[in-house]
Amino acid sequence: MSLDPFDPESEDFPEPMFGHLPVDEVHPVPIYRRRKIIAALAISSLSAAAAYRAYRSDIEWKELAKRGMDFTERAFNRIEEEWADFQDGFSSPPSTPRGLKSEADYKDFLAKISLRYITPTEIIRPHRNIRDGVPNELPPKSYWPRIAKTLKVADEIRHKLGKPLYCINSAYRSPAYNAACSGAATRSYHMNNQALDLIFTGGPAAASEVAKKLREDKFFKGGIGTYANFIHIDTRGFNATWEV
Repeated sequence: MSLDPFDPESEDFPEPMFGHLPVDEVHPVPIYRRRKIIAALAISSLSAAAAYRAYRSDIEWKELAKRGMDFTERAFNRIEEEWADFQDGFSSPPSTPRGLKSEADYKDFLAKISLRYITPTEIIRPHRNIRDGVPNELPPKSYWPRIAKTLKVADEIRHKLGKPLYCINSAYRSPAYNAACSGAATRSYHMNNQALDLIFTGGPAAASEVAKKLREDKFFKGGIGTYANFIHIDTRGFNATWEV
C-alpha cells in the first residue's frame, strides 16, 4: 500500500496557502513565505541603515543593521503568536460557546480514558467550530471509542516532550463540516474520529520527532503530518508521514 500522502487512502494534506486551507488546519504564514518576507524586510532595514553610513562609523552601521533584522524577526514571531489565538478563524466567538448534543455524555466518556494532561474540555472545544456557516458537531456515539488510542498518543507526546499542549486544533469533523474545509481530504481520518491536530508550545518540529520515536517504538501505527505550527496524528493502522 502506498504511503504517499496524496494517495486516496492516505491523509491528504492541503497545499500550504492560507486561502486554500481548512479553517482548523490554517498555519499563519507558511515558513517558506515568511522567510522571503523576512529577507525582504531585512534588506529594507539594511537599505535604511546604508543611508546613515555616510556619517556613522562602520561599527554603528553594522549594529543598526543587526537591530533592524532582529526587529523584523520579533515582529513575525508576534504575528504567529496572534494567529495561533485565531486558529479557528471565522468560528463562533469563544465568549458565546454553543452547546453540543450529548456533550455531557461525551465528556464523561472522555474522562474515563484517564489521560494525564489532556482534559475533556480541551478535546470538545474544536467541535464547536463553524466554517462558512457549517457547524461542526460531536461524533456519533458509535465512533466515540475510536478516539481513545489517538488521545493516548497525544498524551504520551505531551509527557515525552515535557512542554504544554497549547490546544487541540482539530478532532472529529462531521462530513458536512469537512466538506466545508477547502483542501481537506475527502476521506479524512478526522471524519472517522481517529485524528487530532495538535499545537504544542514547543513548536511542531520537536513534537513531530517525539511522535515518530513513539511510532518507531511500536506505541502506535498511524499518520504523522508536520505543518508550520501544528502536527497531525492519527491511528489509521498503517504508517504515513508527510511535511508541509
